[in-house]
Amino acid sequence: MSQNPANPQRLQTLRNLLEQAQQEGNRVAVQLKRAQAEQAQAEAKLRQLQQFAEQYQRQLGDIERGGGAWSAVRDMRSFLDRIGAAQAVQHKEIEGARERCAEQMRAWTALRQKEKAYEVLLAQEQGLLLAQQRKRQQVDLQDWSLNRRDAFGDSFTDSQNSRFGDTGTRRS
Repeated sequence: MSQNPANPQRLQTLRNLLEQAQQEGNRVAVQLKRAQAEQAQAEAKLRQLQQFAEQYQRQLGDIERGGGAWSAVRDMRSFLDRIGAAQAVQHKEIEGARERCAEQMRAWTALRQKEKAYEVLLAQEQGLLLAQQRKRQQVDLQDWSLNRRDAFGDSFTDSQNSRFGDTGTRRS
């Protein structure tokens, strides 16, 4: 951009692009937060299933040691098998949730990088525009000063000229 002069249209375009990137980043951040909550919920459910499995395993041990009915042992083992199957499903759910989180994190990171790039480009463009404005103001001030001096040059006396640092010599 340093070779092209800055212009207000490009500045506005960069502002619009930055705003769009920020809005998209906010949307993806919400999705990331949701994915993280889903992952946490899936992990909590797995912990709960593990606690149930431990509890029922203890109960099964108590039934077996206490000489409980064979049907009660069979039912408890069947129930523990279902809990084990639920844990396997939950492990898969957690893995899927982790993948979704990782995907959302990558998307959010890419958008943050895009935002930062637009911020840098916008700052550079604003700097160029400001430098051009200052240069134009300096040229305008110099032109005004020369034109004013030329317009009033004939009315200045030598004492007025010396007061302004002019020795009385005029430019042609």
